[in-house]
Amino acid sequence: SVALIALSQGALAESEDGGYAGAFLNLAVQARPAAMGGAYVGISDDGAGLMYNPAGATAIIRKTLTSSYRVMQLGRKLGHISVILPTRLQSTLGIGWLYAGYGEVDRRDGSGHKTGSTISSNEHAFSISFAKQFTPFLGAGTKLNYYYKEIADINATSIGVNLGVMIYPDSLIGGGNLEGKAITDIKIGLVMSNIASKYNWNHDAEELSATQTDKFPPVATLGGSFRAFDRKLLVAADLEKNFKQTLAAYFGGEYNVIDHLLLRAGLNQGNITAGLGCGFIINKMELSVNYAFSAERIDEGSDHIISFDLNF
Repeated sequence: SVALIALSQGALAESEDGGYAGAFLNLAVQARPAAMGGAYVGISDDGAGLMYNPAGATAIIRKTLTSSYRVMQLGRKLGHISVILPTRLQSTLGIGWLYAGYGEVDRRDGSGHKTGSTISSNEHAFSISFAKQFTPFLGAGTKLNYYYKEIADINATSIGVNLGVMIYPDSLIGGGNLEGKAITDIKIGLVMSNIASKYNWNHDAEELSATQTDKFPPVATLGGSFRAFDRKLLVAADLEKNFKQTLAAYFGGEYNVIDHLLLRAGLNQGNITAGLGCGFIINKMELSVNYAFSAERIDEGSDHIISFDLNF
């Protein structure tokens, strides 16, 4: 039945590396971080950063519109759109929407026979974030999330919070003068995600009455990044601990080949990622087009991600 499909998520979550509530949040939907292996908590200096570390948004000084879509196999869909607005006193306000569709399956009756209709499942994450640079050394941000999941004719909602900080060690080095140094723009990010997030399922029908609470596992992530070779090379690494999974590592890099052309590559838990980004100036507006490729996982196929960033 439909209820059993929804409530089975909790059983899957019992295995250490199985499914869990909110798992779609861990799948890269923005091309730049996806191409860099998902190592982004220590960067997060653009519209994609809201998905990783809200504190990084203090680096944004112009209004930013970001949209992205991940082309996936098995009828799945993943898309994102966000707007970031710089406000007073080195702070920013962000609004975002993440959508995930899981495809359709045949609906069956109690005897297992097809009814001629299908069951679909969709999930949404609406968010509002705020970030502020308190000192040259430290910025902090928070993101309030509203989650909505629907499976056929039943649904569940949740509220959750993400907290992040960004540390800038360079601000303590020689008064911030980095000229001639081999490594510059060092940043360290720390994020705690999925605070207080949970789905409360409640299904009452003739064939089944059931309730269940599926908690989003808290996730703690530590990330760092730096630039080298006259700031042309960006290197990043993240360590992530999902409280229902084993420790995960992400590595990535970005190289500015020529003005407005960047090449990227990374490792996402051992899976190869790659991509590129191009920039354009249009009537004083900056448009960035980013593409990423994620290598095939078992029985899932390879994914392609494309993103657009507009600064105006």
